Amino acid sequence: MFVMKNGTSQHPPVQLPDGVMDAAVHFPYVLALQNQSVHIYSILDQQLKQTVPVHNARSLVPTEESVFIVTDKEIQRLSPVPLEDQIHELVNRQRVEEALTLLERLQHLLPRDSYKDLHKNLICTSGMIKFYREAFVEAKELFIKGDLDPREIISLYPAMPVLSEDFTPQTTAVSNAKDLWTLSRNDWPTFQQYLSFLDDFLREVKPTAQGQTCLQDIDSALFKLYLEQGENEKLDQLVSTQNNCNLQMCVADLEQHKRFFTLGLLYQSQGQHFNAIQTWIKIVEDESEDPSNTSVFQHIVKTLSNLEHKQIIWKFVDWVLRRDQEAGILIFTKTNAGNHNTFVPEEVFTILNSYPVALTLYLEYLVNESHSKEEKHHTMLITSYVKRILRSLADDHNNESSTEEMRHKLQQLLWQSSFYNADQIYDQIASSSLHVEQAISLGKNGKHKKALQVLVNEEKDQQAAECYCWRTSAGRDKKFTQTIFLTLLQIYLESSHHVIAAVDLLNKNPESFDLSSVLMVLPESWSLKVVLRFLCESLRGTVHDKRMRGLEMSLAKVETLRHRHALMAATHEKIQVDRGCVCHSCQKRLTGAEFLRRPTGELTHITCHNGLDTGAKGQTIL
Repeated sequence: MFVMKNGTSQHPPVQLPDGVMDAAVHFPYVLALQNQSVHIYSILDQQLKQTVPVHNARSLVPTEESVFIVTDKEIQRLSPVPLEDQIHELVNRQRVEEALTLLERLQHLLPRDSYKDLHKNLICTSGMIKFYREAFVEAKELFIKGDLDPREIISLYPAMPVLSEDFTPQTTAVSNAKDLWTLSRNDWPTFQQYLSFLDDFLREVKPTAQGQTCLQDIDSALFKLYLEQGENEKLDQLVSTQNNCNLQMCVADLEQHKRFFTLGLLYQSQGQHFNAIQTWIKIVEDESEDPSNTSVFQHIVKTLSNLEHKQIIWKFVDWVLRRDQEAGILIFTKTNAGNHNTFVPEEVFTILNSYPVALTLYLEYLVNESHSKEEKHHTMLITSYVKRILRSLADDHNNESSTEEMRHKLQQLLWQSSFYNADQIYDQIASSSLHVEQAISLGKNGKHKKALQVLVNEEKDQQAAECYCWRTSAGRDKKFTQTIFLTLLQIYLESSHHVIAAVDLLNKNPESFDLSSVLMVLPESWSLKVVLRFLCESLRGTVHDKRMRGLEMSLAKVETLRHRHALMAATHEKIQVDRGCVCHSCQKRLTGAEFLRRPTGELTHITCHNGLDTGAKGQTIL
């Protein structure tokens, strides 16, 4: 037992055999002498390490360098094998944990650099043993802890490229090593486990300092691994982000496997956007087959919308628009917020003039999403709606639902926008059948009577005429509302065919008419029975309005009386004035019965009030 001077022991006791004649310590070993042999034990793990035969030994004499064995006829010397040799021997016997324990306890005997190199080598060797035992989790941790060069592992795998010309494998050979090439041919399930380990190890070691020294080898090996294993998702993720794959090697492999979409991603990550888009276009045009991605066209549009190179966009935007105008316009409307090379509208118009659908969508984007207030944009959008509607109406096989939807959008824009050229729009549709749109355009210029005449006489839609009155008068005063409804009534009264419409208008909207004005325009031939309902509702409304005004006036009077009462209560209070009271302004005595009292309580002569400061406002005369 080894006991410190304070009475404690840092190591378990060493169990010595019977018949010990002498013992000696040469750290980290204990030597026990018997008659015919010397037993050598390790203090570190209390295990027997070696037995040395001797004859007629009597005693052991330890020194700093060695241990001497005294026998009857001679003195023998036992010297320890150098530490490095001990460790190498333990490693050769695959007793790596024991070698690590020995090295860590005796590190003070070695120079710092030697210890560090030997320690890393031991850890990596231990990792290799675990690796071939298929203890992959422990092996990965040991490789990373020992700063193993990832190329050492990559070089073990068949068909895995090590691109660094100056690399030479330096790992210590272990007795349980396997030939992975043979394993791949004879035991594929086990070899797949080794491939999974390579994936995990390379991805985990890549961000480390050791991984940063050979990024091209790591990324190229991962590329090769994913490609050969058919792991499409991992492969696309690798090549679509920043990577250091060897372009020449990867392009050849992707073309061989017909992975053209992935090839485009690789070009894109390497900054070769032109080659990337060209590659994807070949897929769309069926010049090459690639089952890995079915939305290549959408990816092209997304790439172009996020691209900052205008020349490349101009190169391919025409091709995109020819295939799909609705998708192609996203190149200009779904751009990245941080893109500093966005197109101004005038640039976009130059190419969209040949694509009416795309032009309409782009103008909708400017007006509805970018909230453009330029007259040109609003007028162009309305014009595009008009052209498409007229073209659709002229087509015998037109889609009625689509046309009605377009007309609804046109009418909403005509009502809501105040930035378009109403005269120009009216000139475009004056000779067409778009009567509702004509009326809205006329109304924008204040020509309400003409607008209502179009709706009544040409569109022949009484409901549309009434809706026009309500929508036009929204937010306006009562007088304007009464005027525009009276105008519609007069238009109805101009024709005997609209008598019923005039009566319905009066009966449905009595609150929108001025009774005296209506009575002046009604024909004398109308009987009282025809307008009885209108008269009743109108009179009821008139009486109601009169009563409401009276009520409001009464409430105002009450409020006035309340304030007057408060004023009287504040002013009619007793103020004591004696001979000692002086004017606050002139400092002379108050001798008269009339004087002024300021809100702050000071008293002044009436003749002095003109000289008071602004604080005298609100004063009371007593």
